[in-house]
Amino acid sequence: MKKKKVLATALLLASAFLPLAPGAASRLLLPERVGQPQAPSLAELRKRAEAGDAEAQYSLFLQYQEGKSPVEARAEAVGWLRKAAEAGHGTAQVSLGLLYREGKRGVARNPEEAVQWFRKSAEQGNASGESELGLMYERGEGVAKDETEAVRWYTRAADHGLPIAKFDLAFMYEQGHGVPVDVDKAIALYEESAFSIPTARRNLAILYHDGKLRPKDLAAAYKWALLDVSAEERRALREGMGEGEDFDPKPRLGYALVLLEDFAKGMSKREKENGLRMAQDWIRSNAAHLGDEPRTFPEMVKHTKKK
Repeated sequence: MKKKKVLATALLLASAFLPLAPGAASRLLLPERVGQPQAPSLAELRKRAEAGDAEAQYSLFLQYQEGKSPVEARAEAVGWLRKAAEAGHGTAQVSLGLLYREGKRGVARNPEEAVQWFRKSAEQGNASGESELGLMYERGEGVAKDETEAVRWYTRAADHGLPIAKFDLAFMYEQGHGVPVDVDKAIALYEESAFSIPTARRNLAILYHDGKLRPKDLAAAYKWALLDVSAEERRALREGMGEGEDFDPKPRLGYALVLLEDFAKGMSKREKENGLRMAQDWIRSNAAHLGDEPRTFPEMVKHTKKK
């Protein structure tokens, strides 16, 4: 039993030091990822959907996603989504593509079909469609692997302001996948996505700590490791442990805590104090983009120090 625990800890530590790649940030099928229109009553939605209103059809599917719809059959819920996608609704096309890619909601996994729906959406200029199509090219899933093409689609989505696309593009620049290595671009894109993508914070922490692409900066590494724990705690509180087919099994908060603890071991008190101050300054400067994090961050720091 003791050997198993040691092995598990070693694996967790090793995983914590690996920068996360495109697709590693949460891409679960959630309304907030692909957009969530304000919906009228369910009765009105159904009336409009039956009359061919694509927005209403998509909204009915979202109501099912949230457990608010009387639609109990998955086939019927996905049927509304398919109608909206076939009518050219860009966000519905992304959602349908995600179902085909992940094999969820009773839809059989079919990466090739997913690519078709992502492409339809991307060709309309939908940022999520562009981003997901880029991921398929980056993975070589449902289409021939082409990292240059992946970068092209990630760039289009990032230019539209999509945080997950900025994260994906940052990783490509960091690793030199499909583009020459450009650490300055990678850092800038990670920082732009760090408001809403916790794993961007983790990748920044590792980048500053390992000293491979630029000189080590332990205070900056500690800053981003603290901010990673903060973001992952908020995500865990918001989403819970997860359950059912949308459960994300990766213990991301555990990774963040292990990373912070290990960084701290090799740092002086002054470096940690500087890192904390830098994190506090970042929270203060970006408060308008961080929801309740300016309120929760000080408490997180307190109980992290107790561990």
